[in-house]
This record gives sequence, C-alpha cells and structure tokens, in this order.
Amino acid sequence: MSSNVVQLPTGPHWRVLIAHQRSVVRHALRTMIESEDTAVVEVPDGEAALAELAFARFDLLILELDLPEQDGVTVMQMHRVLLAHQRNRTEPPAIIFALAPEVRRNDTLAEYLNRLGVAAIIDDDPRSEVAQLVDTTLQSHTERFLTRKPAMA
Repeated sequence: MSSNVVQLPTGPHWRVLIAHQRSVVRHALRTMIESEDTAVVEVPDGEAALAELAFARFDLLILELDLPEQDGVTVMQMHRVLLAHQRNRTEPPAIIFALAPEVRRNDTLAEYLNRLGVAAIIDDDPRSEVAQLVDTTLQSHTERFLTRKPAMA
C-alpha cells in the first residue's frame, strides 16, 4: 500500500550573512555556525552585502565594521531603510559586529553600536564561543519576532 503523503524537504531554519573582507575570517565564522538549521552566505565587501540583502531575507548579519566599499554601519542602516520601504514589512535581522582588536575595547564605539541596536560585538579573530552567541542571538531574535506578530484568525 502506498501513501499519498509526500514529505517536502525542509531547508535551513535561519539564514546568516557574513560580510568580512578577509576570507579566512568568513570561513572560520561559517565553520563555527553553519548547521542543519543555519545557512550561511559569505560576501567580501559592503556592496556585495547590500546586493544580497536586496534579494534575500536574513535573520542575522555578521558585519565587519571596516568593510570595503560600504562600511558595516552603512550596510546596516541602508538595509533598514530598504526594509522600511517594502510593501510587506519585515523585521530587520539581528546584527553582530566584528571589530578589530585596536577598536574592540573602545567604549564610545561600543555605546554607539549598542544605541543602533546591535545584538553583540565579537573579535575580528573569532573564537569558538561565537557559535553559542550566534545561536542565542538567533533564538532571541526569533522569539521577539513571534511575540510581536499578531495571531492569525
């Protein structure tokens, strides 16, 4: 007896965009966070990041502050403007910034990024705890989105 129920393949639950000029950093981050539930797209500069953001939805952006072409803050702000002008409003993705060691401990910069709504700041040389930070950020972002979304009747 055959079944008429077809299992549709399920893809990753979350999408993450990593924008960093150094391929070794992009690869390290991808290796730490890509999983069955998380798809990762890598880009080397701000223009490429904006191109990806124009055509695809992401749950999390990991941006290098000093991206070539467009810096990370500009990418984040331009993407928010694009989202605000879409017909179907969508929640902006969570943002994690990767900072170089020489500016990582700059309190003024950290305060500025926090005021912009950045979820976290990581070292430009990612460590293994980034995987847990990304998972926690994605979970929290999803919970926030679900609590804001009105119930369907």
